[in-house]
Amino acid sequence: MTSPFFQFQQFSVRQRDSAMKIGTDGVLLGAWSNIDAQAKKVLDIGTGTGLIALMLAQRFPLIEIDAIEMDQAAAEEANFNFAASPWSERLNCTPISLQVFRTASSVIYDHIICNPPFYQGTYSIEKKARDQARNHTFLPLNELFSGINQFLSSQGSCSIVLPIAYKDLASEEAEKQQLYLKRFTAVKGNDYAPFKRALLSYSRQPSSCESTELILEKERHQRTQAHQALVKDFYLPKP
Repeated sequence: MTSPFFQFQQFSVRQRDSAMKIGTDGVLLGAWSNIDAQAKKVLDIGTGTGLIALMLAQRFPLIEIDAIEMDQAAAEEANFNFAASPWSERLNCTPISLQVFRTASSVIYDHIICNPPFYQGTYSIEKKARDQARNHTFLPLNELFSGINQFLSSQGSCSIVLPIAYKDLASEEAEKQQLYLKRFTAVKGNDYAPFKRALLSYSRQPSSCESTELILEKERHQRTQAHQALVKDFYLPKP
C-alpha cells in the first residue's frame, strides 16, 4: 500500500488524495531544471502533489511559484504540502486547468515547468482524476506549448519531461511557438536498458543544444554516481 506521506530531506509530501503519486520523472525534472539567477516568477503546470514546485522552492530561494492543477483534490493537497513546507510564503496552487488559466491570467513568468500527461491509449481509467493526470488528451503538446508561449517572458525558459519517443514531436510543437531546445538529457534505467525518458529545456533564443545521457542505476536499487549527484539534496540517505 502506498504511504500517504513521502519524506524528503527538507520537506514532506502528502500523496493521499492526488491521483499521481511521487515518481522518478517528477524528482528528476525538479532536480535537473535550470532557472536563471535573475528569475522571480515560476509557473508549475499540473503540479499534482506539488513535488516539483517544492523542489524548485528549495533550490532557488528567490523565486515565487504559482502552481495550477485541474483536479480539485490534488490542488488542495498541493496547498496542504506548500503550507507545511519551509517556503509556504513563496508557493501557491490554484485549482484550474491550463486552458482556463489562459483566459484568466495575464501574469508573465521567467520559467515554466511541467510534467505533462502523455499516455495516448484509449482505455478508460477507473478514476477520472488519474485519467486526467495521465492521458494526453487533457493537455496535448500543442496546447501546452501554446500556453507556455503565452505566459513566458522574452528571456524565459521552460522544462518538461516526456517519453523519449515524443522528443521530436515536442520540439516541433515548441518551434511553432518560437521556443527552441537548449538542453536535452536522455534517461535510461541501467546500462542495458533502452533510453525511455527525455528531460527537455527550451528558450526563446535559438542556440546549440547541450545533449547528455543519464543512467539511473548501476545495480538494482543502487543509483549511479551521476544520478546520486543529481538528487543528493532531496532523497533521505538509504539505511
